[in-house]
Amino acid sequence: MAHYETEVELISPVAAQILNDPQGRVVGKANVRAYFEKGLAAYPELHFKVQDVMWGVKSIVLYYTNQKGTHAGEYMELSPRGKVLRVAANYSG
Repeated sequence: MAHYETEVELISPVAAQILNDPQGRVVGKANVRAYFEKGLAAYPELHFKVQDVMWGVKSIVLYYTNQKGTHAGEYMELSPRGKVLRVAANYSG
């Protein structure tokens, strides 16, 4: 969690499902941690295989597959301090 800003915002369809919130929005490092804990409880076999890492100006995109073979791309916007400020997760069908 050290690479996240305190005020991090995460938006994900998986968060929408796990948190039963159609917005799928999680704000704040403590809330993101709690969401990750729920995700790990829901998917104890969770693992990722990184396919690619793409660098931009103040951003990174991680492209990976998960334990179900689903393709995912996570856009991470970096703060001036180089920590993750925003995350938008996208998944294949």
